[in-house]
Amino acid sequence: MRTCFSSAKWSFVLILTLAPLASLRAQQQPTFLVPVEMKDQSLRGAVAVAQHENDGMIGINGKGTEAGYKVETVTPGGPASSAGISSGDVILSVDGISLKSLNTTDTLKAIARKKEGETANLVFVRNGETKTASVVVVLRKNFLKNDPSWQQESKSPPGVSQLIFGGSAGVLAQLAESEQYPSDVFLNVYVASKDAAPFVADDTKFFILDGTGQQLRHVSLDEVKYGIQLQVAQNWKGGNYPPPPPPSPQRQYTISGVQNGNYSITDLGGGIGSVSGTSNSTYTVTQQPDHNQLGYSLGLAIRRYRDAKSDKKLIEQAKEAIASWEGPYFKSQSPVVPGENRGGVIMYWTGSGRRPQPPFRAVFFLTDPRSQKEEHVTFAFGPGAETIREETANPNAATTTQGKAQVSLTNGDVVGLVKAGISAEIIIAKIRTASCSFETSPTALKELKDAGVPDNLILAMVQAPKN
Repeated sequence: MRTCFSSAKWSFVLILTLAPLASLRAQQQPTFLVPVEMKDQSLRGAVAVAQHENDGMIGINGKGTEAGYKVETVTPGGPASSAGISSGDVILSVDGISLKSLNTTDTLKAIARKKEGETANLVFVRNGETKTASVVVVLRKNFLKNDPSWQQESKSPPGVSQLIFGGSAGVLAQLAESEQYPSDVFLNVYVASKDAAPFVADDTKFFILDGTGQQLRHVSLDEVKYGIQLQVAQNWKGGNYPPPPPPSPQRQYTISGVQNGNYSITDLGGGIGSVSGTSNSTYTVTQQPDHNQLGYSLGLAIRRYRDAKSDKKLIEQAKEAIASWEGPYFKSQSPVVPGENRGGVIMYWTGSGRRPQPPFRAVFFLTDPRSQKEEHVTFAFGPGAETIREETANPNAATTTQGKAQVSLTNGDVVGLVKAGISAEIIIAKIRTASCSFETSPTALKELKDAGVPDNLILAMVQAPKN
């Protein structure tokens, strides 16, 4: 991709390109959710073209530093090149506005706000000498109208990106739904390193929260393959087909914290839940032979032939399905190295037949390889995502959210509902959809039992996550 973008809105393209969304081969007709642009972020795809085609630019790209905006590339024949700006120059100010100590996405906004033909007055340093230049601004849509990258961007699904680790790496995200999988959402994530030390992008620390505030369950590739193989075993016709062994439990984390971004993560371990029951009756189905033995034998041969043909097709379909997931699924096992651009899709599930609700909040935890400190990035998608942007920008959001958390269900609430004659089934349903703060110490459990709370309701309280 040509690095001809000048505004901070597009500085990210230096290290990360929007891959074709063929990675969602496993889905049919995905619907991509539109993100909002929050602080330090840049929209990508068609939505970015629509919102920023009238931004001003001068044909440079670079990086915000303490000294100013360091120019890394200059578009040949562009306004900046014609005005004498070169790679390696450090721009100190634009029209008197200092660029010192600004992050990359906040720099050059003064240029982006200008109209076609207006002049941007730059003060810059080259080899220790301070210089000035007047550069004529061009609108992005005019400057890039013949650029293949811009044309590709205008046809790409909506996404959003953010630089990490001081601008030495970045992450881009897209979120999609599919009618084929109504209980799931699909995250397309692209992590790239410009010049960062090798770092691990642990996909179990990529979280999706839906509009109800619930954390969606991360589905591993092993679980996807297991589900496909299990369907083969269940639909096999030619005798008994051994079911596949269940996948190894993956590390699962839960995310907690206030809505303005002060999140923490907790390792839940690798348990697998199961449901068991006892049937009330046993049925035996016996195939009835044809009265004519010859007709029966012929019919049996035909059935066996059809079954073998069906099983062969079943295996072929399973292999194709696994391959369609295996290729594009996000690979997080090996470190991301300088210059690498890694992308893939991850499935997230509600855990039931419930359809996930927008707006969605994607929260990524990534460890800076230099400081070993964990950074987190929050993206917002879908209808109502503007409220998430307002929360992250509002310094009082933490207080507001903590105030909301105080209305969580407590032991006293459950006892009161039981004494009011509300059935255990209704109370359990409420527990599963509400924020809970139950006390489940041995003493508290005894008090619940003494208050007449049934065992199945107490079990639901013990299993409810604390918020």
